[in-house]
Amino acid sequence: MEKITFSTDGTSYCFLTLQLLHNFQKLPKMNCIRRLILNSRLSHNCRSTARILHMTRPQYLCRPVSTTDTQRSYNFKTLTANIANKFSLSKSRSRVLAYLLFESIVDHIDYAEIFKTLKLPDTFYSWFVVTELYLWMLMVRFMAEGEDGECLRNTILEVLWADVDQRVKKLGEARLSTVRAQIIELSDQLRAAIIAYDEGLQTSDVVLAGALWRRLYQQGTVDPECLDVLVKYIRRQVKLLDNTAHEEFKKNKTVKWEPIQ
Repeated sequence: MEKITFSTDGTSYCFLTLQLLHNFQKLPKMNCIRRLILNSRLSHNCRSTARILHMTRPQYLCRPVSTTDTQRSYNFKTLTANIANKFSLSKSRSRVLAYLLFESIVDHIDYAEIFKTLKLPDTFYSWFVVTELYLWMLMVRFMAEGEDGECLRNTILEVLWADVDQRVKKLGEARLSTVRAQIIELSDQLRAAIIAYDEGLQTSDVVLAGALWRRLYQQGTVDPECLDVLVKYIRRQVKLLDNTAHEEFKKNKTVKWEPIQ
């Protein structure tokens, strides 16, 4: 890896590291090659299950109507309820947006083309780490939006794990206890991968390529051209997301993903 160099565009990106992540310094080496679920073949045409997942609906409070004169003073309980309702509505809208943005990944990106370009096997593990990578690029953008961004980030991770659970059940090749253990392992590795990707995005292409090599290729043999293509793609896509206004996400409720090449 020391001999590989990657071009940089000089663009710097600043964002907050996920507050959920704790003390993950190194990406643990993947040891699931021998396991059934992670190496099960998964059709990249399998669509998202997000539409069938539970979605919290906004709780609207009716405006009080009275035939007497309007009282100018609010008691503390009424004021608190109004503020709570406002934030509840905002969070509910953010949750709905997170579901739709998740769908824009799993239903619209070309997994087959990505697997071919990056020379990845068509397995559940490959699907997961590619989806994880796209979610991370979205979360980089979310964290510039304060509380709304945190809500989007948290919800989209919830949707990911619900979707993973549904896909694993469809595979039906292992006992429930085995599946749960593997999902927990994937969760731990996702947290470590996000920290590694964050570091690479803020430092250099070589560091980012190393994080991608450890995560996607599990420290195995890889064509340097694949890493070069992926690093350049990430830089390009993150810049595109960074230049997209938050209101545009709310309006379109989808993301335009550039082709990998």
